[in-house]
Amino acid sequence: MTKRILLATDGSESSRRALREAAAFARSGDMIRVIHTVEDPVTPVTSAFAKLIDLEQVRRDMQREGEEHLARAVLYLREEGLDPQAHLLDLRTTGETVPEAITREANEWGADIIIVGTHGRGGVRRAMLGSVAEQILRSAEVPVMLVAGEARPHSPLRAGGHYERILVALDDSETSHRAFEYALSLARAHAASLRVVHVLDMPGPFPEGFDSAPLLGAVRAVGEQALKWATRRLHEAGVPGDVEMRELQPVGEGVADQIICAGKETDADVIVLGTHGRRGFRRFTLGSVAEDTARHAGRPVLLLPAHAPVE
Repeated sequence: MTKRILLATDGSESSRRALREAAAFARSGDMIRVIHTVEDPVTPVTSAFAKLIDLEQVRRDMQREGEEHLARAVLYLREEGLDPQAHLLDLRTTGETVPEAITREANEWGADIIIVGTHGRGGVRRAMLGSVAEQILRSAEVPVMLVAGEARPHSPLRAGGHYERILVALDDSETSHRAFEYALSLARAHAASLRVVHVLDMPGPFPEGFDSAPLLGAVRAVGEQALKWATRRLHEAGVPGDVEMRELQPVGEGVADQIICAGKETDADVIVLGTHGRRGFRRFTLGSVAEDTARHAGRPVLLLPAHAPVE
């Protein structure tokens, strides 16, 4: 099925990495729309120096710079065998913030995924986790791929480049199962292998004298059942892959650490997560597992909102 890929670019290093990821994610026939947002340079601070700063010239410079970023992105994607569209969004005319403009564009265009760098500059502000990228995640109705500024560099892609190794984190939640199905579909489309990781987050500590064995056994059984289900789905889909249960170290480690470690060991091209799935007695929430993974994984992280459609 043809996908519509919305790529937000601003010319930063993380934005260039996101551009390469969009080319790797896209398959033959997919549509890519590259957008660049131009913020209004008129702020309370710049207004105070209006007599010293030609704000109209600043605005024209920002628009010209945006058009240059778009032109370079389009050229790169065409060299990769794709046929992209380019669109400059002037926020002065819409009165929107950067994340509002990006999510509106995604909705109006009918995007199937949004790809964005997480530490690039957006006009005069920074698109960092906790601000632009996280706001996009909170309002997006489709999967969002975050490409961190420190993510590993990519060698030139093969013609119509593709993913070879995909990692998905699985727990017993509905959202996590939907993320697995998305990862499974992605692996099938790219003829990639899929590694499924369940992180065993044991409850505790317990009061002295409390017999924790039955509870710990039940938590482990839930994880084993989830991986058994994943193994069956891999077999049904004819997708090569394996499953793994990982346990947290006793001190100073979180679920994200184990997911990141698994990504490095697998040399995954992308990590797929649900953003509101349960893990044991806690939640995958923005600001914790999902954000920590995206910030430190050193590779793209594709986050699937609870309400995002799955093929």
